Amino acid sequence: MKITKLSFILAYIGVFLSLSLFTLTTYAYFTVDVEGESKDITLETFNENTNVIYTDTSNLSMVNSYTGDEIIKTFTVENTSDYVIYYDINLNNVINNFENKDDLVYEVSSLEGMNRSQAVLPYTDQTILSYVRLDKHEKHCYTLKITFLKTDKDQSNNMNKTFSSNITVTPSRNINVGEELFEKNTLAEYMFLNNKGILSESNEEGIYYTNSNLNGITTYYYYGSNDLNNNLVFNNMCFKIVRTTSDYGVRIIYNGKYENNTCSLENTISMSSFNDKSNYNAYVGYMYGDPSSNNYNSEHSNKNSSTIKKEIDSWFQNNFKKYKEYLTYNSVYCNNRKVAEFKYKNVYYGTLGYGNNNTGYDSFINKTKSYDCPLDNDKLSTNNYLIYPVSLITIDEVVLSGFNIFDDNFFKNSDYYTISPAYFNGSDAYVYTINNNLIKEDKVNNKHGVRPVITLNKNIKIKSGDGSLDNPFKIE
Repeated sequence: MKITKLSFILAYIGVFLSLSLFTLTTYAYFTVDVEGESKDITLETFNENTNVIYTDTSNLSMVNSYTGDEIIKTFTVENTSDYVIYYDINLNNVINNFENKDDLVYEVSSLEGMNRSQAVLPYTDQTILSYVRLDKHEKHCYTLKITFLKTDKDQSNNMNKTFSSNITVTPSRNINVGEELFEKNTLAEYMFLNNKGILSESNEEGIYYTNSNLNGITTYYYYGSNDLNNNLVFNNMCFKIVRTTSDYGVRIIYNGKYENNTCSLENTISMSSFNDKSNYNAYVGYMYGDPSSNNYNSEHSNKNSSTIKKEIDSWFQNNFKKYKEYLTYNSVYCNNRKVAEFKYKNVYYGTLGYGNNNTGYDSFINKTKSYDCPLDNDKLSTNNYLIYPVSLITIDEVVLSGFNIFDDNFFKNSDYYTISPAYFNGSDAYVYTINNNLIKEDKVNNKHGVRPVITLNKNIKIKSGDGSLDNPFKIE
């Protein structure tokens, strides 16, 4: 296909407007090749030194679709410069008229390990992988798979529907070519520099990374035993470092008082119920709406604070007033209330999610654990319902730490609540707990320990320590 001058100029203007905040200061040559039957190429230019090349098969299209239909696209991102670059992969010009959005999912995989586990396809433009690091003269080879899932439910409302979009690859915003994502001597940089890559079944304990996070942003996380170098002292309290977040803050979980240069054996701040009542679906929520509603949205709106949230908010208010600049305030804490259908102990759990209807929740059966959060309503932050930037750990974070693998995993050895719902069995709401070194579901009105989770600013620097139990990190 011949590239006309007009189309070249229009492409340039469109990309320039969408990336007006992104400035490139050094030389880089950035290419994308999406494989398909046609070899026609469309050229778009970000500036005089950085180019993106697409084939016309960057288009994704599923028309008159039926259950089981798939789209598979492969493409390559190559950095031919002498500098490190960071890029995003996006779905643009999205048209999605599927009525049940959960039926249409995608997953991303690459030979180099930039993977994103199964997620629901968006109905508006969205970034699916973000801030992916690509070293000089290297390439990433991707496969993007879209599937119309075949389930046991009636899916006739989604038959003959349409999904279409375009794959685009763009430089990550606010990161110049050759610039590193993390400041020197920060906790986030330490995790990045010491990561062992993608976790596999044979890997040992250490720091690994995954792209199964919000917007596919790379997340670095600790995996292993209580002897990992993930110990931190902050505000005269002991914490365990869990992972980085979608804003590259460092998530930490309370692990006891710091007295006489040692951490106390008690790693909870108190004992509390999750909610004082358990007789409606609403009470699986860290925040909840109107119990005994006649619809899901009213039941799970974020109008009321749970009992455990009030306990945690009080702890935070009493201890962290003078440490605001150390924390990331817009970090997301996921109270995943996505419903799921399953049978457990001969009891059927449906997907209504309100009143006292038997309801299953996604965390209970989701075998592919991730740091993603499927529903916007469950992405709790100070930008979205929370007053204070603090919450509880998710069951996904617990499992991804290697909880079921290591006998002395750093989340064991106490009894405490997670934020993750399990199910409502017609009379009581259940959430996940850690109890006697086991993952269990329990009624929300029973009392368990409280281990708050907060997120440190990505620029927090290490003052001393190596993260070991005897010599924990201390921050400036």
